[in-house]
Amino acid sequence: MTVLRRLRARLVRRLGGDRGAVTVEIAGYTTLMLLTLLVGVQVLMWGMAALGAHYTANHAAQTTRVYNATAAAGQADADAILTSAVGNALDNPQVTVTRTATTVTVTVTGNAVSIIPGVHPPVTVTIHAPVERIN
Repeated sequence: MTVLRRLRARLVRRLGGDRGAVTVEIAGYTTLMLLTLLVGVQVLMWGMAALGAHYTANHAAQTTRVYNATAAAGQADADAILTSAVGNALDNPQVTVTRTATTVTVTVTGNAVSIIPGVHPPVTVTIHAPVERIN
């Protein structure tokens, strides 16, 4: 047993024990913190894109549903909102406005801005509203 203890003590002295372990731990935790930060910012950007898409769809639906309005008016309103208010939060936005005799349907689709390379979260918002009628 004493030979094994001496051999172990010599090995621990030669290798330096736990020297440098804190540096490795800090590098690992820093990587984990940065990854968590990136995921958080990506979720925030997805939320901003969804909020902008919802605002655009709602505004276009309200414009389209008024008495004697057209789907083209809602489309123009959606395009104006996307360029002025939403900006770059929504990549490749596409708006579909449909007006029937009783309902208006506006769908806004696109992708949130990518913070994490290769991740492009999809955003789709659909609003249904009744058409205003005068009886």
